Amino acid sequence: MRSGLSALLLLVVCSCKCSEQPTRAPGAAPQRALPVELRIAYGSEKRSWLEEQIASFRATSPKTSSGRPIQIHAEAMGSGEAVQDILAGTSKPHVFSPASGAYITILNDRFQSAGHLKPLSPPGEPLVLSPIVIAMWRPMASALGWPTKSIGWKDLLQVNANPKGWAAFDRPEWGSFKLGHTNPEFSNSGLLAVLAEAYAGARKTRGLTTEDLAAKQTQSFVHSVELAIVHYGKSTGFFADKMLERGPSYLSAAVLYENLVIESYAKNPSGTPLVAIYPVEGTFWSDHPYAILDAEWVGAEEKEAANAFLAYLKSKPAQERALAHGFRPADPAVRIASPIDPEHGADPKQPQTLLEVPNAEVLRKLLEVWKSIKRNADVVLAFDKSGSMAGRPLQQAKAGAKAFFDSLQDQDQVTLMFFDHHIYPPIGPQTLAKGRSDLLSRIEAISAGGGTALYDAIAQAYRDAQERGRQDPSRIRAVVVMTDGRDENSRLSFPDLQRLLSSEDSSIKVFTIAYGEQADLGVLSKIAEASKGSSAKGTAETIVQVYQDIAAFF
Repeated sequence: MRSGLSALLLLVVCSCKCSEQPTRAPGAAPQRALPVELRIAYGSEKRSWLEEQIASFRATSPKTSSGRPIQIHAEAMGSGEAVQDILAGTSKPHVFSPASGAYITILNDRFQSAGHLKPLSPPGEPLVLSPIVIAMWRPMASALGWPTKSIGWKDLLQVNANPKGWAAFDRPEWGSFKLGHTNPEFSNSGLLAVLAEAYAGARKTRGLTTEDLAAKQTQSFVHSVELAIVHYGKSTGFFADKMLERGPSYLSAAVLYENLVIESYAKNPSGTPLVAIYPVEGTFWSDHPYAILDAEWVGAEEKEAANAFLAYLKSKPAQERALAHGFRPADPAVRIASPIDPEHGADPKQPQTLLEVPNAEVLRKLLEVWKSIKRNADVVLAFDKSGSMAGRPLQQAKAGAKAFFDSLQDQDQVTLMFFDHHIYPPIGPQTLAKGRSDLLSRIEAISAGGGTALYDAIAQAYRDAQERGRQDPSRIRAVVVMTDGRDENSRLSFPDLQRLLSSEDSSIKVFTIAYGEQADLGVLSKIAEASKGSSAKGTAETIVQVYQDIAAFF
């Protein structure tokens, strides 16, 4: 009797449970499966090709084996920047695709140095290839003997070391030799540029050691090349774009990727063409590996989605499109053809000498050596303390300035100049090794008040930097100015300020930060452009990152 009652109760419970399940009305669409989001952090150099392939892949309505749609969220960033964000936990991609496998080596080295037992990333599969080149204006390359002569780092040093500059080659109108490469702590092209300089200084093509990097001969050579640097930066694409916009007066040459030289012919069809110089001492392939991270946030379905997209990128149609974008396909079955040709500034027979990427220990030493012998900076920080900065804006600006100082090297020197409707006496210049705490305490103690004499403040900061540059031309000279408002109290007019900043003989760059909605972004952009610097927009949430990004230029 009791077992019969139990069976009856179980039947009632089951009936109730079944009646609670949602029912689909006749003719209603079935419930859609939640998509699998595939996050990819990738080197910005392949943005045009990868964005095209993501759109093409999406059009195929890709799904996992369980029927879940695959959605791709890809973020273009500097390879070194991506490493820092992954290690900090602020970025959690499922796939890491830097410009070079060197950054996978760095990622794993830093990850395991933090106490982890196994690597975070496998080596990955190369997607496309592009050699590191020195992009130079065709007339300047011809003056050095291109294309019949093989050109290398030593040829660039000869121009830079000669007090006459380009006048020694009967081209005085070109002024001094000006070189650009990215900051090796943030960008692959900068890292491989400094590594190529070190190999050239050590007179080797492989097997570079920490002893080689410590050698006086190597460090002297690298330092000599670095003295030609106008400024550094986070993005290889920045140098490529600015070279085309600003012309030879901005840079004589920059370390770029071959595909960016090729791409320049479509961007600037009527301008002075760029050509790719493959350094005779040797260079590297950027192999753009696609690595699925071995991380706790990468589940089975994310791995499946990542492998599906990898197969798509390695397919022949996708590899042929990579060729159209100026990359050399990783698939050897796809024949190299136009636009990798002399008509687009490239040589399909190059590079003739390939350099070997060393191990993590040597890469660590390389960055240490670079920081100790690179061209140091002399920066004037013009700090807006006007009344509109009161409260949270001032506190965030102080935090941003602190982050800026923390991102500079001890050998760099900074002058602090406060302004409102007055220009206050400058504090410095002080080398950060000795003056960092004093400068920070001055910033921390400042209060907001008064109007805004923006143009006068920039002009004075610029003239001060100009005067110190005449006394010591070895440093990178720059003015960094942050303001949350518009000019109200300057005696100097905006056109007069532009004329001052655009003087052809000045190497001083002005970097402007427009803070908040009231700042005149248009004017600040024109100020930066007049000096061939850069501008950025900051908010209370982003001002610290903006200051850190600007510090990468030094």
